[in-house]
Amino acid sequence: MLDTSMLNMLLQDAQRYNATDVHISDKIYFRINKQIFVYPNVDLLNVKAILNSLNALGLQNETSQTLCIKSSDTENSHVSKDVRNDIESNPNFKHISDKIRCRVSYFSKQGKSCYALRILRNNVPSLQELQTPSILASLALQESGLLLICGATSSGKSTTIAAMIDHINANTRKHILTLEDPIEYIHTSKLSYITQREIGLDSKSFYGALESSLRQDPDVIVIGEILDSSLMKLAITHALSGHLVISSFHARNAIHAVSRILGMCKEDGGIHDNLSDCLQGIITQRLYESNNRLQADYQILVSNPAVRTLIKENQLQQLDSQISMGREFGMRHFSQR
Repeated sequence: MLDTSMLNMLLQDAQRYNATDVHISDKIYFRINKQIFVYPNVDLLNVKAILNSLNALGLQNETSQTLCIKSSDTENSHVSKDVRNDIESNPNFKHISDKIRCRVSYFSKQGKSCYALRILRNNVPSLQELQTPSILASLALQESGLLLICGATSSGKSTTIAAMIDHINANTRKHILTLEDPIEYIHTSKLSYITQREIGLDSKSFYGALESSLRQDPDVIVIGEILDSSLMKLAITHALSGHLVISSFHARNAIHAVSRILGMCKEDGGIHDNLSDCLQGIITQRLYESNNRLQADYQILVSNPAVRTLIKENQLQQLDSQISMGREFGMRHFSQR
């Protein structure tokens, strides 16, 4: 059996230091509060042992693999793997473990193995713990429509969505279906019933999973990320058919998000009407450091008659003024507290 004791110690230290990412090459680095720090507690010999244990799993090929690191507080830990081909040229390794879960990507530099590990949190935070604006709780409890969580990579979108799922789960009796790649937070059903499906494991693609989702009788559909026009059109269709659809989306702000959607779906002649009819809100967030902690700052656009009219008439630049005037609806600009 492969000895992964050094790897387990590293992952436990990553959690202890609240690291979001671990980089392993000739040295080990932690990303903490968006900054890179050298990890001083492992000498060169142990770094080699960690690299050897990862290399022994055969991750150095051009296909994506799922690695299961069974990491626990005991010495009886082991590693298993399940290899599957990836349609993407850039490998993205999805790691799931018993207690410490991480997503890992292999690459090489100057012929030497390197690994980037993203630590996935086990505890689902609440909206109160994240100190989100109260409108997020209200938006999460809408019966239908499209709700987008926007921002740059590593801006906390997945964490906000997880907290919104938890809020729905704790306060309503619904079927929540999530489509994720990978599953980042494990939810336990409370008042609601939660079904979590992982792309690559439970379905071949986001589109296929979303296309068949209505046959699973969901009330709420959560999409890990909307990446293309076909997925966006289908998400809008489901939102118009009476389901609440929540997804992350890469956009700098509300205007950029709406503009991107209209551009992605420009061949659909009814996209302005469809988007305006189904949109519930766009939450854009970015992280900043305060008191040695990362805090989120929000821009929030909530759909109302004026917002819907502006989208239908393609008057997107006026959305900013609606946000400024929309505090009674829960709208806000960045740094407007």
